[in-house]
Amino acid sequence: MAINVNGVYRVVLSILNKESRGYLTPDQFNRFARKAQLDLLDKSFYDYNRFLNRKKTMGVNSEYGDIATNIKEKIDALSVSQTVSVDASTGAIGETSAGLYKVIDVNSTARNKQIQEVTKNELSYLNSSKLTAPSSDFPVYYRVANSMFLLPKNSYGSLNIDFIKVPSDPIWGFTGGGSSAYAYNSSSSTNFDLHPSEEVPLIIKILAYAGVMLKDPLVIQTATSKETNDFNTENLV
Repeated sequence: MAINVNGVYRVVLSILNKESRGYLTPDQFNRFARKAQLDLLDKSFYDYNRFLNRKKTMGVNSEYGDIATNIKEKIDALSVSQTVSVDASTGAIGETSAGLYKVIDVNSTARNKQIQEVTKNELSYLNSSKLTAPSSDFPVYYRVANSMFLLPKNSYGSLNIDFIKVPSDPIWGFTGGGSSAYAYNSSSSTNFDLHPSEEVPLIIKILAYAGVMLKDPLVIQTATSKETNDFNTENLV
């Protein structure tokens, strides 16, 4: 369940070249594609929260009309579950093999105990009382930058982390270049990790970046207008 990088590149080139508005090299496309993919992932979390709030206050249709659930399915396309080790001397929780974008849940490997997240600032308050201090029965974890730490340090030797991974960088691989034309090479390419329903917004995002690079106000205006219209349509009551 991915979006084909070659299909997106061909559509983008087709739109740009339709009126001879310039050419986007594979290198430029790959940079814009990476940024567009991360932008759409960020937007999915914002949209999910927005439609959850709407669901609480206004009510929504069920099944296919439940937009919050549909957006959650997009995010879940990047959902990963992994077991990582815990350093008993420092409590440092091992890094995941896939880049960690957002933590969903931290559990014991048997999944019979959830590990609660706290902020580092809360630790002094928690440790001030035996009733609230982290224990083997009620362990917690906190984060410092990109690192995670378990308290008490030796509560578990390993933990299970459910998380949203950082999407792989999309790459339109090719052979040729220079004096010869670029030819698509599937073996050196990486498809987008996004849900298939994101293909059109993805193309629009890349076109917007391409318009900036080509200094073409019409491409920028058209892409931006489409995003604005979509947003306004989504917010109609």
